[in-house]
Amino acid sequence: SIPMRKIVMRRSVSWAVLAAATASGAWAQAALTWQQVRTRFEAANPTLRAGQINIDESKAQEITAYLRPNPGLGFSLDQLQPFTGNPYRPLSFALPLISLNYLHERDHKRELRRDSAVEATAITVSQQADLIRTLVFSLRTAFVATLQAKAVLALAKDNLDYFDKELAISRDRLQAGDIAKVDLNRLELQRVQYESDYQTAQVNLDRKST
Repeated sequence: SIPMRKIVMRRSVSWAVLAAATASGAWAQAALTWQQVRTRFEAANPTLRAGQINIDESKAQEITAYLRPNPGLGFSLDQLQPFTGNPYRPLSFALPLISLNYLHERDHKRELRRDSAVEATAITVSQQADLIRTLVFSLRTAFVATLQAKAVLALAKDNLDYFDKELAISRDRLQAGDIAKVDLNRLELQRVQYESDYQTAQVNLDRKST
């Protein structure tokens, strides 16, 4: 059904994006390129496999649709009179009947069935191509979103590290009497915003990778 297909699609895309996560943090693996992610996605996606099986079944129906019907052979034996008489001859009035029949289809019915099966295969192939485009588009969107989240996380980490260096310099200036305590407190409060940005970026990356 359509809802189940959407669930499988979403899980498949999530798995491929998860494989493309960074080597830092809990993943501890090398980052994958877009082509590597797409190759693994197409090789292990159950929805694409099911679509390919449907194509193979449709091609097999093209063969069976053009087959000629098998002839029929029948044999029967009828007894016209009861088993009486002297001498006893049970088969003297038997009537054997052998029949051979064959269904002859007119008006090019076999050709029409074959053409209908070929058109059904073309529709199945078109649906598979549309499914591939949809899945690849969803995968590409998720991949780009993951790369964007990684870049935002790296930028937030750089901002936090740079501000920590400035904060260390400000502490040295406080000890030297160059700034007041209130100025240092104001800088420490500003660091909370950088820390919040870093945590938000990390949560967004984890959300897009799962």
